[in-house]
Amino acid sequence: MGNFEDKMSRSAAKTLMSSLESLQSTHFKTNILPDNLITLMSKLNLTEQKSLVQRAQHYVVININLSALERQIKELEDQREEKELEDIYLFQGAPLILMRRLFGMHASEFSRRRNVLNIRGVGSGRPPLCDEKSEHLAWKLWQQYEQLNERERFLKIADDTSLDLHLIWSSLRDHIDG
Repeated sequence: MGNFEDKMSRSAAKTLMSSLESLQSTHFKTNILPDNLITLMSKLNLTEQKSLVQRAQHYVVININLSALERQIKELEDQREEKELEDIYLFQGAPLILMRRLFGMHASEFSRRRNVLNIRGVGSGRPPLCDEKSEHLAWKLWQQYEQLNERERFLKIADDTSLDLHLIWSSLRDHIDG
């Protein structure tokens, strides 16, 4: 058994030994450790327990489910990409209502993320509105990019018009939900 597997099996055995007081066979997915073995292990003195841990490679098998590991890594990558997209939206001035619509973001998360990204808040009062020409262009582009999903559409319009997402949202909001 390689060095890594040996260390992992010893670590698992050490954890097993330290958990004996609260351990029962019902704690395992499959009933592989009978209660009588747990009782016998709990009667070992400290020297015997250390000796049993040192022999872990003989009774502990380390198994990695590669397909499950790949799924977990993919899920983490997807979460990272989602956070990166949210950051792009926040940097481009997306208001809370748009972040809630597109990402399900709660107000506290919105504030926390803007704080972490060092994005200053919008001043008090009414949000600024686009001029009529910019509003018309935003609507025209919204219709033009109907093959894209909503997230992509907003970013594409922001890219094409150089308007921030707060302005785009305020000009399109009534047309989209109307």
